[in-house]
Amino acid sequence: MTFDQLVAFVAVATRGGFSAASAHLHKSQPAVSKLVQNLEAELGITLFDRASYRAALTDAGRLFLERAEGLLHGAEALRRFGLALGGAAEPVVRLVLEAVTPLPPVLAALREVEARFPWVRYELRTERLAGALEALRERTAELVITNPQGVDPAAMIAQPFCTVRIIPVVHRDHPLAAQRGVVPAAALRQYPQVVLRDSARGEPAQSLNVLDGGLRWTVTEVGAKLEVIEAGLGWGGLPEHVVAGPLREGTLVALDVREFAVTALELFAIRWRDAPIGPVTQALWSRLARAEAPPAVTRTAGRPGSARGRRSRAARSSSRRG
Repeated sequence: MTFDQLVAFVAVATRGGFSAASAHLHKSQPAVSKLVQNLEAELGITLFDRASYRAALTDAGRLFLERAEGLLHGAEALRRFGLALGGAAEPVVRLVLEAVTPLPPVLAALREVEARFPWVRYELRTERLAGALEALRERTAELVITNPQGVDPAAMIAQPFCTVRIIPVVHRDHPLAAQRGVVPAAALRQYPQVVLRDSARGEPAQSLNVLDGGLRWTVTEVGAKLEVIEAGLGWGGLPEHVVAGPLREGTLVALDVREFAVTALELFAIRWRDAPIGPVTQALWSRLARAEAPPAVTRTAGRPGSARGRRSRAARSSSRRG
């Protein structure tokens, strides 16, 4: 049994098939298939059921995957421990953000760290809802910035990063924009709510402020959600830093929605507690702890008193999921 065989097996099992594993590992599909077949032959077991279109783990394969992932995670931790012992900078640092994270403080931190370690490759990507924490669990990121739901305090360290206010908005020409005061749930359900889809594959799906029983449009990017709402095709909650400009210009109107369980989302920088980290990751972690979130936006509400009430609720809210 070789390390490459285990890597290929885990990639097929977690990426959804041989084709996806091939793209992830930058190997040909026949090469990945051969590695897995040789592993099955040596072990004398069938790891994948290949009868259907997409290869599925057998019972033996699922049990073997648990041990194989642990071994690969241990090997990666050992590699990083060796780098830390040698004082060598890690070649790649991967940071994953929850999609609603404001970028300016993150980019300021990266700019400062990059000036100290200009030869390191930095990978920055966004995930939605449970997707960021899943990246940390799968060791495809050294650091993540996300909500604390699902964090294991015994295994992970979480430090506060910023608070993001969630503002329900609609285009000024949308029928809901004519509502005065609190918008009844019955009125909201008459029009599509635009929501973000959770990007996690293995974690339990999360949702944020999704109105039960209403019409719904689902998108995969915050930018797409903003564009759909600006086109007048629906309403939905967006981060305050995203809608600040449209609210100020009057193209969007803030709605007074009492059904939202989360009016302020607490974001944390999170990493593994016991995993050795290199000097670059440590520098970025320390710099994120000093990051300054964008100042709160002063805006004119779409109707009298709605902004004041919403700010009051935001101050009292926690990061509970809706």
